[in-house]
Amino acid sequence: MFIIGGASLYSESLALSEPSSSAVVDRILLTRILSPDFECDVFMPDFLGEGKEKEKWNRVTHEELEGWLGFGVPKGEQEENGVRYEFQMWIRDP
Repeated sequence: MFIIGGASLYSESLALSEPSSSAVVDRILLTRILSPDFECDVFMPDFLGEGKEKEKWNRVTHEELEGWLGFGVPKGEQEENGVRYEFQMWIRDP
């Protein structure tokens, strides 16, 4: 199952951390915007931030990302119309 926005749905879904639950979010596919800084009022929750000691997220390699997806994606920093970004996948430790 994929969860595709909005911010409150992301926050509520990431809060589900019961290991026996089938609703647990165990991976994040993320397009990280590197620059420029846009003036936004809604953001992806900071899943790596402070207060997250009980959870640990690990970024996987590009090869693991492609293997899980089953198709190729551009590797490393990309740029399109002046926007720099990178495709990432993060997995939650059990």
